[in-house]
Amino acid sequence: MKKLTILFAVFVLGSTQIFASNNPTNSEQQLRNQIATLLENPGFKVDKQQLKANIEFTLNGEGEIVVLTVDSEDLDVESFVKSRLNYKKVDSKISNIGNKVFKISLKILKSEGV
Repeated sequence: MKKLTILFAVFVLGSTQIFASNNPTNSEQQLRNQIATLLENPGFKVDKQQLKANIEFTLNGEGEIVVLTVDSEDLDVESFVKSRLNYKKVDSKISNIGNKVFKISLKILKSEGV
């Protein structure tokens, strides 16, 4: 009977660990998708074949995106990212991720019709 109790306890601890580990990844993926939506359709002309930027941001206590740095050679990209992301609210489910600095890469491709 004691072995059965120990086995049950191990099962319960193992299953809660699995559920706890899936939540941040899912929240981070939702955050990434929301940022991709915010950065759609840049309002400036892309002269080069592609423009790249590395973005670092965090979430404040009110669930808003705070852009820390935008590393890009093009000033239009930097101002575009800051205007589209800075202090935009994210989903309430996502905003409880915690105090983390997130890093994402952005690539803007020249449209085929231009």
